Amino acid sequence: MAEEIDYVTIAKGTPGMTGADLENLVNEAAILASRENAPTVTMTHLELAKDKLLMGGERKMVISDNEKRITAYHEAGHTLIARLLPGTDPIHKVTIIPHGMALGITQQLPEDDRYHYPRSYLEKRICVALGGRAAEKLVFGEVSTGAQSDLKMVTDLAEKMVCQWGMSEKVGPVTFTRGEEHPFLGRKLAEEKGFSEEMAWRIDQEITAIICHEEEAADELLRDNRDRLDALATALQEEETLDSNRVEEILQLAAAVRP
Repeated sequence: MAEEIDYVTIAKGTPGMTGADLENLVNEAAILASRENAPTVTMTHLELAKDKLLMGGERKMVISDNEKRITAYHEAGHTLIARLLPGTDPIHKVTIIPHGMALGITQQLPEDDRYHYPRSYLEKRICVALGGRAAEKLVFGEVSTGAQSDLKMVTDLAEKMVCQWGMSEKVGPVTFTRGEEHPFLGRKLAEEKGFSEEMAWRIDQEITAIICHEEEAADELLRDNRDRLDALATALQEEETLDSNRVEEILQLAAAVRP
């Protein structure tokens, strides 16, 4: 193993992994190193192995310049909002190289283990997740299907805020069951709700209100920082993958040329 390996960063990027999972990660990194005839396993090998295990292997596919540009702005939107909002998890890496089913990925790594999640933190997570869609609207004048997984995530998170964690003043400090996901049918099973249709309407309104509020915040942040968004997207189209240091460098250069 190379001396330059940052084990703390690797540990932060592998939350929930078992000993067997970590063993697989190291073995995969060793395979990558052997294919290159590298004398040691480096941080790059470990990062590539981690990405393969967590996100799926790199997908070799032909992508048009227009598709690449859309993906670059989408990921730049996530990255910029995560960087601008205080209290969010720091950016670790952003890439427009396809992995698994994703055309691009923005990775954030928490600085510390978290066991409690305040409402403000969850709202910022929703705002970051909507950053890709907001960037597409701002730059191209319309949204694409690329935000599907983001929308599912924010909807699920907002629903838990309202129905499980009592984070809605209009609904109150109560917990509701909205149906359980069937693992084979892929849909929520119908069951007795235990609350009125009026309450169901109120819950839906609150979920939508949380998401729309953060969408407006994301739109405003990107409008006010369009130059930084352009700088990140341009760099992604040219370099394809940016680590946290490179992201900071790009944002500092963009700030330096601001009027």
